[in-house]
Amino acid sequence: MRGRIVDWKDDRGFGFIEPESGGGRLFFHISGTYGTTRPIIGAEVVYELSRSPDGRLRAASVAPIGVGLVQRRSIPNKIPAKEKLRQPKWLWIPAVLVFPLLWWLKELGKAPPQLFWVFSGASTLTFLFYGFDKLAAKREARRTPEQTLQMCALFCGWPGALLAQQIFKHKSSKASFQRVYWFMVVLNIVGVAIFISSPSSAFLWR
Repeated sequence: MRGRIVDWKDDRGFGFIEPESGGGRLFFHISGTYGTTRPIIGAEVVYELSRSPDGRLRAASVAPIGVGLVQRRSIPNKIPAKEKLRQPKWLWIPAVLVFPLLWWLKELGKAPPQLFWVFSGASTLTFLFYGFDKLAAKREARRTPEQTLQMCALFCGWPGALLAQQIFKHKSSKASFQRVYWFMVVLNIVGVAIFISSPSSAFLWR
């Protein structure tokens, strides 16, 4: 079958094909492609129909027009070596210590009790997002946008994100993601410090 790539998320490794014969767009993952270059929007391709583990119709064996389907020349679908980094295994410690620290500050009257529960809830939700995204990556299903994961980290979910990175080994070796993630952590810590030191926030723990 033939079609045209109408959407491609290069940082996440998936996109959509508009069939030449018409009909709805078809999802495809980079692991199911042929050729020596990465997919680009507007490229005409040939493909085969298949079904994802959840039963949805998708495109497989995607190749640019003119590239045969007999010989498979795999496109790199892993993070380039220069983009990889090794996250220290002890990073789960500060992620866990955040919660007793917040509780201690609450007991001292230095922080509102709501802050502890906000961090707990946001971290739990973020941890689940990472888990679902890791599962989706294994199943080649639709992924959670990286922007969503980073926003969760910014809004008090970074301890849960850090635990998830350590436990699931997910997003922990991608340097570009980690740079943004730690920037979000710093922004959150600075923002929280300013908030609890502000006289206007004192009403929360009265």
